[in-house]
Amino acid sequence: MKLSASTRSGLFIQGKVLLLLLGLAVVTIAPMLEQNYPINHSTHFNLSWVFQYQQQFLSGQLYPRWLEFSNFGFGNATFAFYYPLCMVATLPFRLLGLEFPASLIASMGLAAALLGLGMYLYARCFYPLWIAAGVAALSMLSPYFLVDMYARGSIGEVWAIVALPWVLWTTQLVIDRSPQVWTILAVALAYGVLILSHLLALMLMTPLWIVLPWLVAQSNRWSTAKRCYVAFLLACGWTAFYLLPVVLDQPFLQLDLLTPTPEYEPQNRLMLTGLWRLRPQLTSHWFDKQLVGFWWGMVLTVILGWIVYGLSRLPKTASRSASFTQQRIVLYWLLISTIALLMTTDLLAWVYSIVTPLARIQFSWRWLTITAVTTPLLLGYLLDQAVLLSARQRQRALAWGLAAIVFGLTVSTVAQGQWVMEQTQYEPETIARFAQLATAKQFPAEPEQRPGETILDWHWIFPDGLALVDAPEYRVQGVTLPMPPDRVYPLLEWQDGALGSLTVDRWEYGLRQFHADNPTAEPQRVSLRTFYYPAWRLQIDGKSVETEKTAAGQLQVTIPPGAHRVTVRYLGTATDWLGRSVTLLTAIGIVIWLAMLHLKSHAVDRALKSDAVRSQWSD
Repeated sequence: MKLSASTRSGLFIQGKVLLLLLGLAVVTIAPMLEQNYPINHSTHFNLSWVFQYQQQFLSGQLYPRWLEFSNFGFGNATFAFYYPLCMVATLPFRLLGLEFPASLIASMGLAAALLGLGMYLYARCFYPLWIAAGVAALSMLSPYFLVDMYARGSIGEVWAIVALPWVLWTTQLVIDRSPQVWTILAVALAYGVLILSHLLALMLMTPLWIVLPWLVAQSNRWSTAKRCYVAFLLACGWTAFYLLPVVLDQPFLQLDLLTPTPEYEPQNRLMLTGLWRLRPQLTSHWFDKQLVGFWWGMVLTVILGWIVYGLSRLPKTASRSASFTQQRIVLYWLLISTIALLMTTDLLAWVYSIVTPLARIQFSWRWLTITAVTTPLLLGYLLDQAVLLSARQRQRALAWGLAAIVFGLTVSTVAQGQWVMEQTQYEPETIARFAQLATAKQFPAEPEQRPGETILDWHWIFPDGLALVDAPEYRVQGVTLPMPPDRVYPLLEWQDGALGSLTVDRWEYGLRQFHADNPTAEPQRVSLRTFYYPAWRLQIDGKSVETEKTAAGQLQVTIPPGAHRVTVRYLGTATDWLGRSVTLLTAIGIVIWLAMLHLKSHAVDRALKSDAVRSQWSD
């Protein structure tokens, strides 16, 4: 089929936009491509997690919730709680042959590209192509997005920022084309991606998203909102394999360590205080004050946005070309941006003590996850208004002034993003050494020769290899063993100096099998070099028994007199199985729903054809 000239021209232009976004994605990770993964707040965790997740995935564990190498081989329930998408995103690049640090870098490039594409598609709903492309490009160079990527290494929050424009775009599709089922499924997919990206961003965004269909839909608001909420429930359903355990199994972990000191409470990490006393004071925290420039840029953009929006609503200056939807969506961006920014000040800091789950966000500036998306959109709005004003003879001076301000804010944003990348520290030799030592690890062997030296502040290099330490908040309740451990622990050992033989048959990811011969007339306890967690299931001679733990938190087995075969498997908690069941039922429900719609469509087509045939015969 031959395409028309206009279609070919459109495809050519869209192709150029995609090339622009891909080029900018390369720009965002260019320093990493040159100097390897940076040294940031989470380098020690990111590299360890990517290495372990990939190793266990490639060995057949499709969803490794328990990281086996962590904590000197005792393991850690990291991905029983932490968001998996940031790890899954590295797998395609690992399968293509990249080493694990390179696969992490490549996944950041993918995140930047998907952020740009999502922002372009969303902005294109309201703006001409050139403004939409500019909005997309600016979002990829947003300083807070780059702070997450470079300075903090918060790769989960990176993917949350990526997911937000896709959630907003697909929701807009439901608002614009509400009767179409595929738009509901698109929202369910996008929102599910947000769930798997970052729970804290999900917690911040969801109350703000709930009002979106009510505010923006021009008619049939209840019907539109209902479709959006159905999509949200479907998103929760298909991600239940992760969402239910992470919500219900929290008492098993030491999550209180997420806020170990007052410094990790959001009301103590505000960007601006003293507003109630009329004595404003910016943060003086060593890290937070590095965000002040970005924060001010967002505040100025929102204030200017409110001014221009208010002026545009005046009868004499209202733009006839602005649709109801565009007016309302700008109002929505302004509202959620204002709430997000006020939550970083003491004007709304009291909310953290009332809504206790919000205390888990640790730092008030996590709300910038939302404004990192809305600020480029608002700058696009301001530029769009400047273009509209320039068409009017009497308002051209105002248009040029507004355009100059937008240009200044844009240049400042890009410059600050560039500053973030330039301020990042790199130690390519350290990253290469860590990767080399990690790749050399053979499960379940752990180094036994002491002493050692730290690498990346948390992990340890010994004469005979590398040992990994993991985040303490994802350790199981009751684990008190210090890291590094007080001594070298074997895979199995009798407790209390008991006698008998222990023979390891298999010690693999998620599986331990051994023979224990207890020569005494009394039961004897064996401890494993594995931390206790309710997901481990125990069998002795093929019969299930209750799992136990030592005082320090190790997995423990009580061996009856005689010789016995013991099997320990990681099968998941009861909530894991419930979550998988809900995910499966949701998938089945979606398939049945689509099948019924397909059958209904066929029935309607047959009825129409039958009516047409009868009409022909009657004629």
